[in-house]
Amino acid sequence: MHYRLLTVLLLVTAPAALAAQAAATGTPSQDNGPRLSPAYGVHYGTPLRFSVAAGAALDFDRTGSDGVMALVEQGQHGHEFSLGYFHMIGRLGSGLALRASVLRTAGEPWNADPHTTYVGGEIGWMLVFGVGGRAGYFRRASAESTGLNSTIATLGISIGA
Repeated sequence: MHYRLLTVLLLVTAPAALAAQAAATGTPSQDNGPRLSPAYGVHYGTPLRFSVAAGAALDFDRTGSDGVMALVEQGQHGHEFSLGYFHMIGRLGSGLALRASVLRTAGEPWNADPHTTYVGGEIGWMLVFGVGGRAGYFRRASAESTGLNSTIATLGISIGA
């Protein structure tokens, strides 16, 4: 099921990637407005452990330095859906991102209850070439469970979105 979702997401974002490639090669653009481009990331941390994210970013100024993004993330022990804002600084892939997220854990997540839905926010930072980290705070949104984690803090390292 999760592989189908990622496949559909990749097919949806592929036209944006082709348009971005055409813009990079000097092909004239028909539109001077915002630009849609793919967003990808690889993460390691709590509670999903290793995870991969894919989605789309809408650049407000066509330079790729300021905009909004939507991401679907599949991890070893759960998945996450995020909507957020990003701002890139400089030319070496440095920047910040703020995201509102819904997180659903599976079998054995780190520092969270299994099979539980959490809602919260995350801040991500990229130091250079898209490599950085992220931290978040989430509150349980699903029905009361026997677990002890009504709130969780997330922390991890990341490459990309």
